[in-house]
Amino acid sequence: MKGKHIIMPEKRRATLEDFEVDENLGPDQVLLKTHYSLISPGTEGAGFTGLESGTQFPHGSGYTAIGEVLKVGKNVTKCTVGDFAFCYSSHASIVKTSSIMLSFTPPLEIDAKIIPFVRMATVAMTSLRVSSAEFGDTVVIIGLGLVGNSASQIFKLAGMNVISVELVPERLEIARKCGIDHLINPDEEDVHERVNSITNGRKAEVTVEAIGNPRLVELAYQLTGRKGEVILLGSPRGEYIKNVTDVLNYTHLIGRGAITLKSAHEWVYPTMHSGESKHSLERNSQIVYSLIKNGKFKVEELLTHVINPEDAQSAYDGLTDKKNEYLGVIMDWTQI
Repeated sequence: MKGKHIIMPEKRRATLEDFEVDENLGPDQVLLKTHYSLISPGTEGAGFTGLESGTQFPHGSGYTAIGEVLKVGKNVTKCTVGDFAFCYSSHASIVKTSSIMLSFTPPLEIDAKIIPFVRMATVAMTSLRVSSAEFGDTVVIIGLGLVGNSASQIFKLAGMNVISVELVPERLEIARKCGIDHLINPDEEDVHERVNSITNGRKAEVTVEAIGNPRLVELAYQLTGRKGEVILLGSPRGEYIKNVTDVLNYTHLIGRGAITLKSAHEWVYPTMHSGESKHSLERNSQIVYSLIKNGKFKVEELLTHVINPEDAQSAYDGLTDKKNEYLGVIMDWTQI
C-alpha cells in the first residue's frame, strides 16, 4: 500500500511525499486512514525552522490525528475496523500506531476536524496537574498560542482567576471569545502594573510560561507572588544569555519571593491508563473530549485554517511568519 506524508527536507521547507506502507501489524497496533491531522505550532514549528536543539534534516513531522480504522492487531480491543480513532501520529495519509487515546463508533457526536485539538488541551492540562493552584487563585498565562489558550481555558474551568498575556491582538481576541476575562497586550500597557491592579498587589499564585521562550522566565517570576509557582509549560528553545544566579535567587531567596519553579512536560504522566497512576494522557484525553462535547472547552474559535496537505508549505510559513492570521491549522487528508 502506498501513502503520502509530510517531510521537512531542509530548514523552512515542507513537502508532501509518497511512501510505502508496511501493512503488517504488531499485536497492539492499529492501521488508520487519516482524515484530519493538526499542526503543533510550537513543537513542529521549531522543527520547521531548526530552532529545536539537535534538529537534523530531512525529518518527518506530526503531532495528532483522527482517522478511520482499517486493520487491528490481534490484541486490540479498544476499537475495530470501521471505527474512528484519535491518536498521536505523524502527518500521513496512512499511519500505524499503538497509542489510541480515543475511539468512536460512527456517527461522531462532534465534528471530526476539532477532535485533534484534544491533544493541545492535554498538553496544557499538565500545567494544572502539576501546580498547587486552588479554587479562587490567580493564574497568569504568558502566551496565547494553542497551548496557552488551552491552559487559560482549563485553569478558568478549574475555578481560577486567569490573566493571559499576548502580543498578537488577534490571539487576544480569540481568547476573549473563549471566555478569558483579563487580557494584557504588553505593547499597549505595563504588564506588571496591570497584574498588580487586578490582584490588589498580591500578584499571581501561579504563572505559566506557555511559549517556550527562556527570555520570559524572569518576567514570569516577577509576576508571581511570594511563595508562588512558576511553571514551564512551553519547552524552552533558543539561546538566552543571562546571569543565572540572579534568576535562581527568585527561587532561593525569601526576599525575592522564594518562588517554586516546576516542569509541566506532558510526558511526566504515562501515555495509556493502567490504574498505577491517577493521571495519564489517555485519561486526560477523555476528560478534554467530554469538555469539548459539552461546550465547556472552546475549540471552533481556535481553528483558523483547513488545508490540503499539498499546501503544507504555506501553512508552516503562516504559523511562523503570520501569527496574526494562523493559529489552529488542520490538514484535511480526505482531499488526497
